[in-house]
Amino acid sequence: MACSQKMTCGMSTRYSLAVLLMGVLIHFLTLRSNFSIIVVAMVKHSPNYEGNGSRENECYANTTENIKYFTNESITPELRAISLYNETEIFRHENSTEHHSQFSWDPITQGRIIGAYSYGHVFSQVMGGFLEARFGGKKVLGLSILLSSVLTLLTPAAAFAGEWWLFVVRVVVGFVQGVVYPSAFGILSKWSLPSERSRLITIVFLGETLGVIVGFSLTARLITQFGWAVTLYITGVTGLVLCCIWCLLAFDSPAVHPRISEAERTYIDANLEKTKTDKKIPWVKLFLSAHLWVLIYIHCTECWGFFLMLTSLPLYMDTILNFNIDANGALSSLPYLTQMASRILSSLIIDTVIKQSDFKKVSIRKTCTLALVGVAACLVAVGHVRCDSTAAIAMLCLATVMSGVMIPGFFHASPNSCWGFLE
Repeated sequence: MACSQKMTCGMSTRYSLAVLLMGVLIHFLTLRSNFSIIVVAMVKHSPNYEGNGSRENECYANTTENIKYFTNESITPELRAISLYNETEIFRHENSTEHHSQFSWDPITQGRIIGAYSYGHVFSQVMGGFLEARFGGKKVLGLSILLSSVLTLLTPAAAFAGEWWLFVVRVVVGFVQGVVYPSAFGILSKWSLPSERSRLITIVFLGETLGVIVGFSLTARLITQFGWAVTLYITGVTGLVLCCIWCLLAFDSPAVHPRISEAERTYIDANLEKTKTDKKIPWVKLFLSAHLWVLIYIHCTECWGFFLMLTSLPLYMDTILNFNIDANGALSSLPYLTQMASRILSSLIIDTVIKQSDFKKVSIRKTCTLALVGVAACLVAVGHVRCDSTAAIAMLCLATVMSGVMIPGFFHASPNSCWGFLE
């Protein structure tokens, strides 16, 4: 044979599918993250945001030249605030997209709109698992990409119609995208071998970090060039193109893939972990299991830190550190670059350790989970560095480096079994 059983000529079909799923997650996280920075561009800044204490701190203009700090105690707080506001707003106007801002939303409204996605997202994830099992991940993910892209194209019209229309559209976008993770894991369970699971999952979940990088840095650049509305149109059209690619190239399992080689199909079938589909789920035992609740707690804490940064980082860069929109996009994406590097490196190390040592999988996963302590410490430290933007960004990057081991560690658990963490 010209090619081995493990790998067909060129890239194997299972790795090609992993790359395609990575593209789906890039689209998914782009639509989730880019709105955090789009809201920054949509909103007109006011010197008197009621209840916005960030306007009263000492962090005002972050520029590479002529950074001024008021130290004269004879200046009244009111005059100091007005002068610093004027300096910051002049910098915004000259170096960002203030002329594209069209909405006077207070911070509470901004938070409600940014958080709208999560309200819809949380209610469809369990349903997504049942839909994937019933109809297959290809159909479920394809419909999710299609609907979320169409809704993205409708988002500017919803924004001009009113903040509550925009809120509803973002809730629905979150709802239709809630099926992405369960469907992705369902497809992976039919393609990923135990010895390759860390690498395949890492490839797929690189789409998370790449999606955030695109959602922050590229979105910021598009906003400065074309405005926030055109940016949403570009994102929506890109999603429609991805939907067509997905429908043409994705398949639920090796058995139904028309272009997979017979050697790779046989290799996957021979080495894949089998799951009894007719086995009843012991719901009572599951919910009474301490192990399951530990898994839920770990996953909730890891996701809390990840999505806290995802939704709040652009606003933090804007209202606290006062970076302009271009710098905001670049610096907000920097922690996710370090996270991507951490995920790649740790996945290679963990797969090697599992293959060449006697360490139990559960021991490795528990060790990786301890990194959450470091993540928490870094996030707390960010609140104490005040206006030191270098230290703040360094702490955020260090937090994402430590969270990067969660994908090849905690997520390495078998997609077929909720007990995989204990194997």
